[in-house]
Amino acid sequence: MTRGHENASQPGTGPASPVLDKLVSGLGFVLVLVSLAWILDAARLFGTAVFDEQPIALALGLSLAVVAFGLGPARGGLVRGGGVILGLALFGIMATLALRYPELVVSAMMRPPWLVVVSLALIAGLLFLVWRTIGLPIVLIVLVLSGCALFGMALGIPTTAVDRWAIYLVIDPNGLLGLPLRVAVQIVIPFVFFGELLRHSGGSAYLTQLCLGAFGGYRGGSAKAAVGASAFFGTISGNAVSNVAGTGIVTIPLMKRTGLRPETAAAVEAAASTGGQLLPPVMGAAAFVMADMLQVPYLHVVTAALLPALLYYAAIIVQIDRISARNGISGVDASERPDLTGLLRRGWHFFIPFAALFALLFVNQTRPEMAAVGAIVALAVVSALRGYEGKRLRPGDVMRAVIDTGHAVAPLLVITAAAGLVIGLVSLTGLGFSIAGQAVAASGGNTIALLVLVALIAIVFGMGMPTVAVYVVLATVLAPALVETGLAPMQAHLFILYFGLMSMLTPPVALASITGARIAGADMWRTSFVAMRLAWVAYIIPFLFAFSPELLLGGTPTGAAIAAVTAFLGTSAISVAAVGYARAPISGPMRLVYVALGATLLVPPAWGMMFAVANLLGGIAFIALFLASAPAPVGARKGDGKPRIREDKHLPAIKS
Repeated sequence: MTRGHENASQPGTGPASPVLDKLVSGLGFVLVLVSLAWILDAARLFGTAVFDEQPIALALGLSLAVVAFGLGPARGGLVRGGGVILGLALFGIMATLALRYPELVVSAMMRPPWLVVVSLALIAGLLFLVWRTIGLPIVLIVLVLSGCALFGMALGIPTTAVDRWAIYLVIDPNGLLGLPLRVAVQIVIPFVFFGELLRHSGGSAYLTQLCLGAFGGYRGGSAKAAVGASAFFGTISGNAVSNVAGTGIVTIPLMKRTGLRPETAAAVEAAASTGGQLLPPVMGAAAFVMADMLQVPYLHVVTAALLPALLYYAAIIVQIDRISARNGISGVDASERPDLTGLLRRGWHFFIPFAALFALLFVNQTRPEMAAVGAIVALAVVSALRGYEGKRLRPGDVMRAVIDTGHAVAPLLVITAAAGLVIGLVSLTGLGFSIAGQAVAASGGNTIALLVLVALIAIVFGMGMPTVAVYVVLATVLAPALVETGLAPMQAHLFILYFGLMSMLTPPVALASITGARIAGADMWRTSFVAMRLAWVAYIIPFLFAFSPELLLGGTPTGAAIAAVTAFLGTSAISVAAVGYARAPISGPMRLVYVALGATLLVPPAWGMMFAVANLLGGIAFIALFLASAPAPVGARKGDGKPRIREDKHLPAIKS
């Protein structure tokens, strides 16, 4: 993992000076307050009206300072001093922009030289911090697109003057202060705060224990509990790396103790944490961004994303179950499993904020940010009134949750601001239509070839970038190409989201896999390839739902229900083949048969009568083959309190 990736996954750990550390904590605290004040329209209480760009600019300025102050903690005072100077300068620019935005919008039309210089300095400082935070990919994209804008004549597009280029990117609402940053400040911050408050109140530990109590006694129970906990936290946090780091500390050692190899334990955690960003209702805030970009109700996005996400986790669970059956791995020892009844009695109050969140989102149709605030208030109240494990939520805990939220979101806001630059450049140059046309031309007009091309580009573009940022960039650049070939906008955007996210598991970057491998003491390459095998659905199902609205729960209710059943059977068949074990070991040729049956079942029956008949025959054949296998060994049945610790010898020996 590169320096930048470490910083991105562990924000706020940079400052070595106690004074600087307190300053960073204070800035992070104010950052969260700015977001909450904007959401609650606090300016109205003082009879003041503000442009949306003003709180966005102030939040970005605070984030730039937090990230800059954390530069080079181990390199001595010179580098730290440079980071402090840079942070103060960038914060000063953004604070001035926030305070004077209404008049700057007017004066920007005259392109005053001082504003051009300030804009150039801001863009340069931002790109430098993005490079230090996550590396070069998005910086190179911004530089290439900027070159196209400044020297467009050579490319057959209008040339943009330097002063117009700089001021447009910084001042115009379609640039730096546009949609990506607005969503990050307005929606992502409150949801991250909710997750941090859940952690400080003991709720995250409780929910992990709840999953362990519910699933731990079954075959491969430690891994199944890890999947449940990671999926739940992943959909809220929106950060696969921090999710692996947070829950993996508990789940990965437990999986290793019950018999899974280190690579498998790390891969299970990485795949489950990554999939949380595909799982409704929150989807790491990507659902809210998608609803905004598509101009559709939020519920439509959640509905469309539900079945593919469930198929993703079904594939992981089936493979875990078959690996455990093959290797005789039973449930977690009874001494390590919490009593589920007692656990529910002690922590039932943690369900109240989630009930409030879902009621506000789906019943009252409340704006996402207000629903998050409602859930935060509910969690704070119930945790203050009713403690868990002898500890109630105190004001100091809330303060630490706010500070940790500021630390966590500051790098995200900086990266998201760079995504805003990309959108601004695409708008300024008109390259969005050109790129879409070039992609269609490169595919020869073949939709499948275009989908493959877009998938590869999305994986490469997504390396090391947060979900919201990578989705916004790719949706702006690539979605028009898919829509141009006839795909519905929802299908195109979900396709891009899936493949942009898979860079978290796909080498060479694979940040989620790397994080899990480090916790497990496993090889990164082996972990990545096992994670890809566990998450195979995410590489296949987008190609299917690109041609079938039924897999996105579209079409008729009956067609969607039939497609869901056949898709689950197909996912199970291919997952069995991936492990090489049904109710007994299966040979290489028989694994191919299972793959063929699975592929037949995954094809939506709505494509025609021939496919519907193939679905029916494939389902019958799969069930018959599975039941005809020899029964699993006694040691593979539900946990009897004695874990069978056996090495997972059947995993492929992947050389690094």
